[in-house]
Amino acid sequence: MKKTLTILLSFIISLALIGCSANYDEPLKVIVPNGAPALSQIFMQENENYEVSVVNGVDPLVAAFGSGSHDFIFAPTNLGAKLYNSGIEYTFIAAITFGNYYLVSMEDNFTIESLEGKEIVVFGQNATSDIVLRYVLEENNISATFRYVDSVTTANAEFILDNDIIILSAEPLLSVLANQVSGFNAIDLQAEYQEITGEASYPQAGVFAKASLDNRYVRDFLNVLEDSVNAVNDDLDAAVAKALELEYSFPESVLRGAIPNSNIGFEKASNVREDLEAYFNIILEMNGALIGDTLPDDDFYF
Repeated sequence: MKKTLTILLSFIISLALIGCSANYDEPLKVIVPNGAPALSQIFMQENENYEVSVVNGVDPLVAAFGSGSHDFIFAPTNLGAKLYNSGIEYTFIAAITFGNYYLVSMEDNFTIESLEGKEIVVFGQNATSDIVLRYVLEENNISATFRYVDSVTTANAEFILDNDIIILSAEPLLSVLANQVSGFNAIDLQAEYQEITGEASYPQAGVFAKASLDNRYVRDFLNVLEDSVNAVNDDLDAAVAKALELEYSFPESVLRGAIPNSNIGFEKASNVREDLEAYFNIILEMNGALIGDTLPDDDFYF
């Protein structure tokens, strides 16, 4: 009798697993921007169930949201919220990076307090890089002046030419800079943000799924992505080797610095909502247009 019950239970579990697993007639399309988001998924990139496109910049992401061309889109969380608030039918399913901004200087005693009265070369005026920096300085009652440039690359180039300036940089280009200028000091803005808020760092980038996609496909994807993120964080050597195998555009020395400093992680949407809304509220106060001038509603979250 016990053997019969065991066989019956095994059969029921098997049926349940079949019912929960998705059948892939063709690969699902995934688009991911180069940099930390792309590094988060390197161990899932060769999974036959996914056709992954690695792109540069946000324009291809905006186009993908607008056309519905991809099943999964890796993108800045504020961009996803802004497009959701405009009517785009994609759902936030997970956060995968938690900030990559750093202040850089050759000063020996380089701290937030030492920024008082200084000029900082900043990229991304009114964008999230600018907002995070301003928030950290304001909360520490630090008065500094900003000189804006068009990109991280430009900020890095200015620092290479003049080591006396202070710049805002970001991974993975911070690790590129480390190959060109030795001995600089860096302030981790993510650590400063955590110190102020007492919470986890801000969910800077995440993954969005087409709202019409069957939930089974989404759950499968989340499982595979979480495994990839864990593998990236658990074994730097293997992560670097995989990125080089996939012909990522950064050399090994850059990858070894960029991967641990990019704050790659994995949190499902439901688990990170409180931290994300705290981050969005800061954006609303400083430049609400970056998220569509309102917090996204419950349907934004998977």
